[in-house]
Amino acid sequence: MQKRCMILLAVFFSITGPFPLVVFPRLSADEPAVAFRPLPVQDSIDQLTAWLASADHDRQQAALALQKWADRDVISAMSAEDRLDLLIQSFAAVNPQVSESLQTTQAAGMEMSVDFEGSNSAAFFRQHVLLWQGRHLTQHRHYEDALEILNRVSPEGLIDPASLFFYRAACRLHLLQNAEASSDLTLLLKRTVDIPERFRTVAEMMLQQVGPQPEGIDLVAGLMTDVQRRLDIGRTNEGVQKREEEVVAALDKLLEDLEQQQQQQQQQQQQQQNGGGQNTPGNQAAQQNMIKGSTGEGEADSRELTKNGAWGMLDERQETQARELIRQQFPPNFLDAISRYTRKIAEQKE
Repeated sequence: MQKRCMILLAVFFSITGPFPLVVFPRLSADEPAVAFRPLPVQDSIDQLTAWLASADHDRQQAALALQKWADRDVISAMSAEDRLDLLIQSFAAVNPQVSESLQTTQAAGMEMSVDFEGSNSAAFFRQHVLLWQGRHLTQHRHYEDALEILNRVSPEGLIDPASLFFYRAACRLHLLQNAEASSDLTLLLKRTVDIPERFRTVAEMMLQQVGPQPEGIDLVAGLMTDVQRRLDIGRTNEGVQKREEEVVAALDKLLEDLEQQQQQQQQQQQQQQNGGGQNTPGNQAAQQNMIKGSTGEGEADSRELTKNGAWGMLDERQETQARELIRQQFPPNFLDAISRYTRKIAEQKE
């Protein structure tokens, strides 16, 4: 389920002042009946004009920024996303940092730095620049950085509130924060007006497929995918190392659960064969046949992974047992995925 959502988002990304409120009937006594909608064109122009007048911008540059909004009919026909891009171009006309960031993003770079001081501290400027940065980072799979930025954005007063909820949900889903992703998707679909059709289609599918916090095999697969993504974009920092430790812990827990399940089955079989005896030699042997090395409670000791694909968290005998258990319980390509993952991590650590 989690994997289907990831694939869906990958396909999507490959192609891709006062805030007016709309009151809807309340769904419950405790739930506010408020919807978010794009900031109207005239309000956007008014706030841009006020921002330009609040600082000592070059008059010619300020006039150029406003000129981009001269044709109201064309602007009104634009999507909210396009109006956000137009606003960023207007900011860039008078702000060198935004101009440089815009050129960087057009080259698919990640270096975007804007100081929010002086006139740049105005909410209208700050909120939209952060939204634009977070959207770009999400589209280029820098989910942790994008989420940190998007968490600083409030939906009130945005030209494109739908993008905030959609891209923040995408980040959270990729980072295995399913409950938070579900909340953003609900805000998008139930509380936001004028959602782009492609947003709605993808978000509805995501909301239907996103389930509880992943566990077991889904958790291991999700963590492995996230580590691989971080390595693909050149991340080797503490966050990656923490994710690697989480993979090892999840594998340990998965193998422990599988072994306990097998042990229980063996005990039931022995009890049936021996009239329900609890301390037969067969039961004692089954109890002694557990995989060693798991610390329990989802924790794992620090162990090295090897380039040949061996699992550093288990010795040879234990790894053989683990592989046999997984071969019995899971799809045949899962063992190959684990070996490829351990080889990749080992190579990155050289």
